[in-house]
Amino acid sequence: MRWMIKGLMTAAMAVASTLGTTALAGEGHLWFYAWNNTIPLEVVQDFSERYNTTLVVDTFMVADEAEARLAAGRSGYDLAVVPVEMLPRLVSIDALHRFDAEERAQLNETHPPLMEKLSEAVPMASDYAVPFLWGTTGLMVDIDDVLDRVPESALDSWDLLFKPEYAEALSDCGITIVDAVQEVVAVALNYLGRDPNSMAEEDLDAAFDLLAGIMPYVRTVDGSQQEQILQNEACVALTWSSDALAPQSLMGRDEIRYFVPQEGTVLWADVLVWPNESGHFEHSHLLLKYLNEPEVLAKISQFSLALTDIPATHAAMQSLDLEMLEQIAPKEKREQLFMLTSRSGEEKRTLDRRWRRMQLGL
Repeated sequence: MRWMIKGLMTAAMAVASTLGTTALAGEGHLWFYAWNNTIPLEVVQDFSERYNTTLVVDTFMVADEAEARLAAGRSGYDLAVVPVEMLPRLVSIDALHRFDAEERAQLNETHPPLMEKLSEAVPMASDYAVPFLWGTTGLMVDIDDVLDRVPESALDSWDLLFKPEYAEALSDCGITIVDAVQEVVAVALNYLGRDPNSMAEEDLDAAFDLLAGIMPYVRTVDGSQQEQILQNEACVALTWSSDALAPQSLMGRDEIRYFVPQEGTVLWADVLVWPNESGHFEHSHLLLKYLNEPEVLAKISQFSLALTDIPATHAAMQSLDLEMLEQIAPKEKREQLFMLTSRSGEEKRTLDRRWRRMQLGL
C-alpha cells in the first residue's frame, strides 16, 4: 500500500536497497523497513544526529514483498511498517515480537482512537502493533478528461469505475487499478451491498464478476497510478489516498483530485512492528518512541500525505494541512469507511489466484 513517486532516497537508503540488509548491520546502525518514500530525509538525519546512531531505511513497494521478507526471518530489521491486516499471518509463524505493557506505557497512548478501530478489525493489533499512518482507498480523477466523456457521472461514486458503460467511455483516456487484491475485492463487495470482508464463495463470485465486467476497459493493474495519471496515460485510478493527493497538494495540478466514494471504502492502516529476530530491542524501542513524537509524526504526515492520530489539540497539528483530513476521510463519509480484517494464508492464496486468473481473462 501507499507507494508515492517522489524520487527521494538518502545515501543510507540507497545502500540498503542495493546491498541488502546485512551490508551495514552491526553496532551504530539501526535498520528500519518501510514503504517507499514514507520517511523524509529530515527525520532520518535528525534521529541519527540525536542518538549518534545511523538510521538506515530500507524500502518496499508492494505489501507482499514486505510480508515475504519478514516471514523468511533473519531480515536484520530493528523496526518495520506493515499493513495491519498482515499481522496475524506474521504472528502465526512467530515473526513478530510482542509488545508488553511497559513498552506501550512509554508511548503515552498517542493513538487511542485508531487503536480502537484496529483492535476491532485485527484483535491482536493491541499486542503486536503500534498505529503509524492511515488513509483511504478511493478514486484519483483527472476531472477534465472524465467530464468530457461522462458528464453525467458523479465523481465521488464507484459507479464511475464499476458501471461498464462508464468504464467503456473512459477506456480511451485510461483506467488503472492498484494491484492490491484484498482491498479491490473489498471495495467491490461493499459496492454490491455485501460484507466487504466476506470470503464466502458466492460473494467472491459476485465481486470477481463485477471486476471482470470492467477489465476489458482497464489499461493496467499495478502500483504506478500516480505516474500514469501525471503522464496522461490514465484519467481514472483506483488507488490509495497517499498516492492520489500528491498531484494537487505538491504539484499544483488542481485538475487531478482524490474522491472518497459515497458508497464507502477501505480505511487502511500501516502499523509499526518489531521483527522477532531483531537483536537490538533497546535501540528499536528508542526508534519507536522517536517515531511517535507528535512533531516527528507531523513531518512524516506532511511528507507521505498520510494521516496520523496526533491529538487535535497538540501544537504539532498546527503545522499540518488540516484540509488533508477532509480530503482523505470526509466527515460526512466516515460512517461508510471500513477496515480490512486478516486473511489466512490459504484465503490469501485463493484471492491471489483468482486475481491473476481474472487479469489473464481465465
